[in-house]
Amino acid sequence: MRRIGESKMLSTSATTTKYCWQIPLVSFALVALFMSSSYIYQASKVLSSISNGGMQLEKQVDSNSKMRPHTTTPSCNEKVLDQLDEVFDKKRSERVAVMDTHLGDHLSFDIYEPEATCFSEERFGSETRYSAFGDGPKFICGVDFIAHQTAHLGKDCLVYSVGSNNDIAFEKAVYTFMKGCEIHTFDPTLNKPFVGDEYATFHPWGLGEDGVVAKQGGKSWEGKSFETVFRELGHENRTIDVLKIDCEGCEYDVMPPLMELISSGRVKVNQILIELHLPQLKNNVTKFKKFFLAADEAKMRLFHKERNGWGCGGQICAEYAFASEAFLREANRDTICPIGRH
Repeated sequence: MRRIGESKMLSTSATTTKYCWQIPLVSFALVALFMSSSYIYQASKVLSSISNGGMQLEKQVDSNSKMRPHTTTPSCNEKVLDQLDEVFDKKRSERVAVMDTHLGDHLSFDIYEPEATCFSEERFGSETRYSAFGDGPKFICGVDFIAHQTAHLGKDCLVYSVGSNNDIAFEKAVYTFMKGCEIHTFDPTLNKPFVGDEYATFHPWGLGEDGVVAKQGGKSWEGKSFETVFRELGHENRTIDVLKIDCEGCEYDVMPPLMELISSGRVKVNQILIELHLPQLKNNVTKFKKFFLAADEAKMRLFHKERNGWGCGGQICAEYAFASEAFLREANRDTICPIGRH
């Protein structure tokens, strides 16, 4: 017979043995939580402040701190947005610091991770909402926000789709879910008539350096810069709400001049959804770095990245999504505290 004391000891031992195996798992979870990025930690602080009505943020933001200029809306929401901007700026600075080291030349895609968050982003480009997959759809910010501004506030909406291959899923999605947007599609490589005339205005133009001949798939054409395209279409004083571009390598030639136009204030682009191809040569690595520095100068925030495993094996190209600082702030404001829309 066991004594009462022995029974208790055996019971305690069994209980200890039963749960002992769980300790490594708990420890691992704690370590993983501790090792999570400062970005997630800081973003969670911002979101928790939202749920508390901005009271925590009230204490965090010093009255003497430099606040970005903004329009008049409830102050608690502006402080949330100000703190988000500070987090986004910090992540951008950390990435630039790596770019300035020798590591930046070897990591290519790996150091260019999303540094900002669009709370209303979605994979976009299918007939049915929220079912866009495969090679073609892009991640876009604020679809409903743009649609509301167009339908109810009378704002213009202008969308460029560069590179088509007669796949009009993106154009059709814009036409369906962002009603009222004017859509222009550009592709000089089509072998058949464009099939999306119901949704977009087609231009058989190739983006590139003005007058420079390019060739692809047995076709040749003279390139047009974005500046020339804007002028010929009469879009010089209009905002490009969404620029979707997949031009199979032309991005390193056509995008830096566009970023300069944006930086100088001559052109306004709210979003750039672009497929970047992995630089294979050393001089292309420099172009890759210059592309992101130009985007920084243009105040475009990187809010999404995805390796394209459908179109190019996931190793030689990646989808990137950028939003201007001003647009991202407005879209996030609309998500955090939509006024008069929901």
